[in-house]
Amino acid sequence: MELIITRTRKVRDGEIIVQEDTWPYYAYVLKEGKARVFKNVDGKQVLIGLLAEGDIFGEIDFLGKTKRTVSVIADGDVTVEMITRDTFMDFVAKLPRNVRIKLCAMASDLTSMTEIYSRLVVLLQNMNVEKKMITAETFETEVKKIPEFMRHVITEMDRRHSVAVEGLNRLSSQLEKKQSRLLSN
Repeated sequence: MELIITRTRKVRDGEIIVQEDTWPYYAYVLKEGKARVFKNVDGKQVLIGLLAEGDIFGEIDFLGKTKRTVSVIADGDVTVEMITRDTFMDFVAKLPRNVRIKLCAMASDLTSMTEIYSRLVVLLQNMNVEKKMITAETFETEVKKIPEFMRHVITEMDRRHSVAVEGLNRLSSQLEKKQSRLLSN
């Protein structure tokens, strides 16, 4: 097995490890601590994931030959191991062609899924903000004043709304699990 030359860096709580929309020079292994993953969606920073010891990040941008698609910020003091792009790509170049093609396809898929997941998070957050604008007590009081047929319609809409939110939450969870599995392979 070939030796991978890395560099270790200590990062303080709240410091940026990876900045979205910058060119990647390193992939990282989180050796100690935790980090938060953020994505800019329509000018708003959205928390889309958490990283723990042993997690690898930043390699997708190498494979996709793109700028960073997310930001990673230290959540407490952390230690990261840094692998240069050239070192990483030298190892990738030694893989069989079909494996390289599959890795690049997965990188593209993960980039797309991250974008979709981020937009779902914003949608769910916006729906929760709108929902909080009317308190449950006010809503129940207002519903009691309307005809029974309309109460039935509103009750059914509320049920469908709850089912849709639960479905979006399940979908988000499935995407997160799939992304974790793909990153661990």
